[in-house]
Amino acid sequence: MADTAEQISAKLKAIRDARDTGALFVRHGDTQTTFRSVAEMNAIIADLESQLSTVQGTAPRKRVGYITQKCKGL
Repeated sequence: MADTAEQISAKLKAIRDARDTGALFVRHGDTQTTFRSVAEMNAIIADLESQLSTVQGTAPRKRVGYITQKCKGL
């Protein structure tokens, strides 16, 4: 069964709180998850944010950057 928006939001909060304190484990309910690195936590956060936007029916925000370069001709 798919998680509800509230369940996904609770997981996101738990992982973000753990990441912000420097911990590599999260206890959510009666389960505990240990992550290998902060990068892994960030990947899970991105995945949960995507799931949350799908459940809520909103499109995930995309970050777009532009690099400009000025070049003088010969």
